[in-house]
Amino acid sequence: MSGLVDVRGLSVATQHGAVILDGVDLELADGTVTGLVGPSGAGKTTLAHALLGHLGPGLRRTAGTVRVAGLDPFTLDGRRALRGRVTGYVPQDPASALNPRHRVLTQLDAADRIAHPGADRRDRARRVAEAARAASLDEHLLRRHPGRLSGGQAQRALLARTLLTEPRLIVLDEPTSGLDPATAHAVGSAFADLPWRPAVLLVSHDLSVITRMADRTFTVAAGRIAPAPKATAPPAVVRAPVCRPDHGQASMLSVTGLTVRRGEARILDDLSLAIAQGEMVAVRGDSGSGKTTLARALAGLAPPAAGQLRLHGRPVGWDASARARTGGPFLAYVGQDARAALNPHEPVHRTLGRARASAARNGRSCGWGPEEVLDRFGLDPAHLERRPDQLSGGQRHRVALARAITAAPAVLLCDESTASLDPATEERVLEALDRYRRERGTPVLLITHRDRVASRADRALTLSEGTLR
Repeated sequence: MSGLVDVRGLSVATQHGAVILDGVDLELADGTVTGLVGPSGAGKTTLAHALLGHLGPGLRRTAGTVRVAGLDPFTLDGRRALRGRVTGYVPQDPASALNPRHRVLTQLDAADRIAHPGADRRDRARRVAEAARAASLDEHLLRRHPGRLSGGQAQRALLARTLLTEPRLIVLDEPTSGLDPATAHAVGSAFADLPWRPAVLLVSHDLSVITRMADRTFTVAAGRIAPAPKATAPPAVVRAPVCRPDHGQASMLSVTGLTVRRGEARILDDLSLAIAQGEMVAVRGDSGSGKTTLARALAGLAPPAAGQLRLHGRPVGWDASARARTGGPFLAYVGQDARAALNPHEPVHRTLGRARASAARNGRSCGWGPEEVLDRFGLDPAHLERRPDQLSGGQRHRVALARAITAAPAVLLCDESTASLDPATEERVLEALDRYRRERGTPVLLITHRDRVASRADRALTLSEGTLR
């Protein structure tokens, strides 16, 4: 195999000497798709970042070499020569990688100008349209700012930007985590057979995407890399029966007439929803159907044009800041972009401490302490001292969940909170959420594209054409 990428004996450790990667060898050839799987926090993203010449805060390369197209990405000259020309990267937290001040079309145009300097306007418009179609990004979304995109739409915008630059190496870190199965299939197909035949490194927990796209797959575990066994679907979950709420009882949370407009379009149209105490409800739907809009409206982060929200039968205002000022209920939203949600300068223990203090200050009783909540979500106590950039994507998502629970919310709203987790860790998180809602009686709304996650809920609803069915 003629390698565009040649990694030899790569070892990476933390500043305290903990080994993240241990003597890793990896070769990537033009025209091949290489899958990378393994538990959350195993080192997959660290290896992917190493191909770009980047290591997270507190990490250092202790041995080994990395060469991409014969250049060392860890040198300044190498990075300058490779970035945006030879290498392209789609991260786990797509919204953080887009410029919030510029429309998607502006950012795609800029990418095309870098890749094709001197091209005329007509050719540029054609390439942008082709890239958007290949990434399954609807053309009307190009006029939006990133803040008006769903998580899945932001992922596709980044994919389109990467396609425009036609890099020889494409590193995809969980590129389909926020996509419904049909869109994930379309995106996977687009990257499996690109006309300029780049080398593609695909980091994913989605076994269907890995099986469909990858020519070969490696497993990362305990810092080592090895050929992965043939991908199979995770075994069926066997667990004790969950206590189901009595749906004859009055709803703890009820929504009627919820309407959200974006220009002339109605994203949510006279929507109604009722959730009982301790009930877990899954909401599914195509990417961009309005699932995140629903969760953010309930959390008070995106007040709607119309509608009424009640908790325990009492009216609740739609604005989160007004709720906070008047001592109203706290509905916690755990979004798709955990990197943006967490303070980059704050260690985990401080994040959880502030959430616990907020609950106490507002008279909300906390159940699980910091170390217990981390343990429930499969995180080590050592993570308490780390900042978000020192965590993997899956670890950041679990910290965001831990923060929400520590704040003792009246309702927990989870937006694709397990999408970047391996099956075993996902199961542990779902078990923790089950236990939490049973112990506390807190309703949980799960937004998900996964059958496995939806099956854990008491009910699964579908959001389509602005209403729940």
